[in-house]
Amino acid sequence: MIGHVVPPRAAAAVHTDGTPLRSEVAVGAAALERIEASASFIDRHASAFCTTSAWLRAAARNLGGEPVVITVHDAGATVVALAACSRSRQRGVWGIALLGGEFNDYGQLYYASESAGVVLATATAAWVQGEHRAWSLALDQLPEGDPAVATLLDLLPRARLEPGPPIPQIRGIGTDYLVSRNRRRKANNAVHRIEADGLAWHQVTVHERTDLDRWLPTVIDVRRERDHACGRRSHLDDPGARAFYVEVVRDLCDAGRLHLDLLLVDGTVAGYGMVVADPSAHRVFDGRVAEGLTRYRGGLVCDLMAVERAEADPSVATFDWLRGRAGGKFGNDEVMRVGVVAASHAVVERLDRWDDAARRAVKALLPAAALRRIARR
Repeated sequence: MIGHVVPPRAAAAVHTDGTPLRSEVAVGAAALERIEASASFIDRHASAFCTTSAWLRAAARNLGGEPVVITVHDAGATVVALAACSRSRQRGVWGIALLGGEFNDYGQLYYASESAGVVLATATAAWVQGEHRAWSLALDQLPEGDPAVATLLDLLPRARLEPGPPIPQIRGIGTDYLVSRNRRRKANNAVHRIEADGLAWHQVTVHERTDLDRWLPTVIDVRRERDHACGRRSHLDDPGARAFYVEVVRDLCDAGRLHLDLLLVDGTVAGYGMVVADPSAHRVFDGRVAEGLTRYRGGLVCDLMAVERAEADPSVATFDWLRGRAGGKFGNDEVMRVGVVAASHAVVERLDRWDDAARRAVKALLPAAALRRIARR
């Protein structure tokens, strides 16, 4: 990975202590080095597991596109703000996103003060417009009301906010919200069905790295097979995305933050769920039911394992299903995030909308069997 650093530029604002702020842009290998050098700053300000330095490092190493890190630092060269992005070029147009892109359920711009955040947004807008002739920007899953986001909206052409998908949650898990008897009964019925078929079942929770390395290849196979059976490509079909996934999961396990729940039927994985322990919150990172064993509802059983664990832990206030409504997700709250969308020219904006509409139309017209065949290729 080839990298370079754009020399620092003086910023138009000062830090809260009155010192002038400067910005710098690192690209490619230099961006990865900047993430590693700024890890302590990133992790102090990270709001979720998918905004930590380990997550960004894995994305920079494995995902497509060129990583870009924009930093703001004070006169003593201390980092006070940071944005981690990626860029890729298609049909002559640069696409710019947050590093991690569609995998990020919580996007973030990192800054120690509002003034540093404004300088960061100003530097980001200057880099986007100064380094690219034709570009399309989509920074997804950012917090509403962020002052840095407001600055980006002011400075980028054709910029607008778009609502992100809802994030269902259980707030007050174990106190204000208790899992109903009906939901517990559904999980009991699932394991009774296994017994009625004359099969043995076990629930396993993996925390240790040696156990994770044993089960992770099977989990990846279960996810890919289930995705294909549902008529969609799997993220893990792509070697880079799969390497990113493995690195993230291993990092979380090594940090003691991963719970991998498995339902085994006669020794075969019938379903799994991955939950990440963030401060005061448990977040569902991944989960699937195994194709061919769906009658045993392994996903539901593993979800209930995770919810009951959070319910019994007094340090956990929120159980987070991450983005997207689904039949198996339940709770008493939803979080909404926003995306910043902008484009260099009106024609680029129209092209983005046309591409999105065309993808949706093709998917709607294809029969399920055809989608499954395409997904398996």
